[in-house]
Amino acid sequence: MLKSFVMDRIEEDGNKLTPSPSSEPDKYHKIRAGMFLASVTGMSILGGFGMTLAMAKRQDPDMFARGIHGTREIPESGVSLATRALVRGSMYSVAGVSLFCFAVWKVMGVHSLAEFRQKVGSVMPKIPKKDNPGRGDFTTIRDLFNYIIEEDEKEKRAKKIS
Repeated sequence: MLKSFVMDRIEEDGNKLTPSPSSEPDKYHKIRAGMFLASVTGMSILGGFGMTLAMAKRQDPDMFARGIHGTREIPESGVSLATRALVRGSMYSVAGVSLFCFAVWKVMGVHSLAEFRQKVGSVMPKIPKKDNPGRGDFTTIRDLFNYIIEEDEKEKRAKKIS
């Protein structure tokens, strides 16, 4: 299915992959791509969590049941304890980062994000620009890899000479 989708969108022309003239620009492409990545990530998280729970239940079913439901010896279940710890930890981390950012904002004495950016930019060291940054117009992955190989060979030759 993915292959047919890709082949509908792209024609192979030698080493170059160019968009097919028949394909019109899809204005919802980024939204679809984001939804796809979010769904794959969500399924991976749920699958991993489910496999972990299944493995824990298989290794010791008695202790697993005690962790889910409270007992006379331990009135609070492990699930409620973990939920409470997650909520508290999240609140502490959000509050701590917010307090830190607010303190930095006040210490710098800025009133807008543009002013903050200017002050931080003046304090931070300048990053020198390269005279020759290299190529950036690669049409294919193969073109990129060939460029990397050529640059590596040039560096090796320069090291042998010196």
